[in-house]
Amino acid sequence: MKKTFSILLAICCLLTACMSGCAAETPAAGEEFTLVLQIDNPIMTVNGTEKEIDPGRGTVPVIDHDRTLVPVRAIIEEMGGTVAWDEETQTATLTYEDGTIRLTLDSATAYWQDTAYALDAAPVSINDRTMMPIRFIAECFGFAVDWNAEQQTITITKSAQAGDPSPVPTASPTPTETPDASSSALVVYFSATGNTEALAEKIAQAAGADLYEIVPEVPYTSEDLNYDNDGCRANQELNSDARPAIQPLPVDAAQYDTIILGYPIWWGQCPPPVRTFLESYDFSGKTIMPFCTSGSSGISGSLSKIRELCPDSTITEGFRGTASTTEEQIDTWLDENGFTGRVQMLRKPRV
Repeated sequence: MKKTFSILLAICCLLTACMSGCAAETPAAGEEFTLVLQIDNPIMTVNGTEKEIDPGRGTVPVIDHDRTLVPVRAIIEEMGGTVAWDEETQTATLTYEDGTIRLTLDSATAYWQDTAYALDAAPVSINDRTMMPIRFIAECFGFAVDWNAEQQTITITKSAQAGDPSPVPTASPTPTETPDASSSALVVYFSATGNTEALAEKIAQAAGADLYEIVPEVPYTSEDLNYDNDGCRANQELNSDARPAIQPLPVDAAQYDTIILGYPIWWGQCPPPVRTFLESYDFSGKTIMPFCTSGSSGISGSLSKIRELCPDSTITEGFRGTASTTEEQIDTWLDENGFTGRVQMLRKPRV
């Protein structure tokens, strides 16, 4: 009987040891941690051990529009964090220790501890996998990131200290020269599909302006924007002059002298979320510079609503841009409308 009990005890100990060895190890405080990824390689190396990034899927880090994007879930979990995905809002919530990051698909605005930051690249969906820029995420969580251009590798290591993120926050851009003290500018935009966002980022860089996104509480789906359906949500809101709820900006827009306002053209008009934004602040005495993206319609038909909502503001000539709009075209529009308070903002490395 004693012999049988001893054998059972030995088996239990062996099983416990095997299960402990198979459990995923995460870096504890003070431990060294190194994770290496390579562009177009489905294998990552974690503390010297090779692992498949996305088992059975072959997902790889990619370079998209000169930006490096990675499948972030496996990386965060190896760091010791967690990832939660909200399908309705297309938002990922990343948590590590006491830190939280929120990123939304196709939005270049990220939130670290509920403070907004501008990203060089928005998260995108590739082959049904959400791909994100890793530098912002890693540095927020106290990890260092190194890019080897020759080998096209990304090395993430646990840094000695965790602290505030190094990316430049949208609420406080860092200029390389002193801006015109008599002028401050905000680029604020609504973008349902990402086209206006891309143009807004170009204009913000050219103008040296702060950049924020108008985000509706209920996002618009492709069916909401179906131009072949007169009963779709977007058209119904336009016809009823609705004011859909939007998320509050993390800054007082009325503190700026110049509002550079971007939006897509919907049925020749200014989208309802932009109308909500304009009614949320007192822009009396301010200058509003509208710009838009559109497949065919110009911007002139949308300006009457802006003038109606902001009768005590100066509304400049509008600008219609596309994905191929050049910096020179943006500069010309800014110059022709008397915009002078521009500076160049520092940009983060593109990893």
